[in-house]
Amino acid sequence: MNILLLPNSLKGSLNARQTARILENALGKKHTLKTFLLSDGGDGFIDFFASLYPQAQKVRVRAQNAFGKKTYTHYLWLATTKTAVLETARICGLGSAKKQELDPLGATSFGVGEVMLHALKKGAKKIFIGLGGVACNDGGAGIAQALGIQLLDKKNQPLPKGAEPLLRLNRIDFSSLNKSLKSVRIYAVADVTNPLLGPQGSARVFGPQKGATPAQVRTLEKALSVYAKHIQKATQKDISRVPSTAAAGALCAGLYGLLQAEIILGSDFLKKHLPLQKWTRWADLLITTEGKLDCQTLYGKAPLAALQAAAKQHKKALFICGTCEEKALKNLPKGLDLSVLCLTDFATCAEESIKHAAHFLRLAAKSI
Repeated sequence: MNILLLPNSLKGSLNARQTARILENALGKKHTLKTFLLSDGGDGFIDFFASLYPQAQKVRVRAQNAFGKKTYTHYLWLATTKTAVLETARICGLGSAKKQELDPLGATSFGVGEVMLHALKKGAKKIFIGLGGVACNDGGAGIAQALGIQLLDKKNQPLPKGAEPLLRLNRIDFSSLNKSLKSVRIYAVADVTNPLLGPQGSARVFGPQKGATPAQVRTLEKALSVYAKHIQKATQKDISRVPSTAAAGALCAGLYGLLQAEIILGSDFLKKHLPLQKWTRWADLLITTEGKLDCQTLYGKAPLAALQAAAKQHKKALFICGTCEEKALKNLPKGLDLSVLCLTDFATCAEESIKHAAHFLRLAAKSI
């Protein structure tokens, strides 16, 4: 059987490359496989680009993580097109953060701006930023501060880093913005469609993932509301309800509102860059993966592009996930012949399936 493997990361457990290797080892002796790593902007975005462009160079750089500590990270550099590819999860990521480190009100995206500055010094003309998996919820304020935008309080003093200080924002000053940005196109690749504010917004939906208590969620919502108001005052752009501006701790909101980034939905980005229809015609079975199959999966996440390709080609698809939200299955692409394998079906509880995901993924693969 010809099997097309299109793994996305199992967030909190395995990245797309690790997932692919386990499935390849389990299925490769009996079947003919083709593998391509997926990313919708979150974890694995650089790996996705590296497989698309093997000639791309990894550029190592020191930048602040979400908690202000200088660490080494890297981005991709495509010299021929002067294109830089950043992954926010590798700079201010949630996955590497310890529970006691989490600081949703004080965590910052400043390091993303530092990496962008490094790319600008190399002469970047295009910057792709994969959004997702971050530990901060500052709306991209830290990025703006790193690039020279001044966020000022009523006393005309610069605000500290983090989300909570945005409550005191009184004015946005662009006079010191890095001039190289005038000739650069920025693309924000988002893994969700949620707007910045409201019931489905950044603070209420994603704040708890970054350790925010209910009280902190309310503070985040107020801070981002003040931020949106002043961005509109400074740029005439109302970012409060723009789809995908909640992505990556609302970093997308700042990139779009302050730096004129073009927002690209992850599933659309994949369909544009990958010959999914050609690969799916070859396959008898398409397998894709994600940590949780839920309603968010079907609103711009990477596996959606894979499932749409399978439905269009009338091919069988298998979704391997940690857990599955039953109501999400009602919104699958029409005509899709889908089976779902949950790692929790092989484990005694969700916590065990996360901790020993590799083991349970091997068990799941044996049942294919």
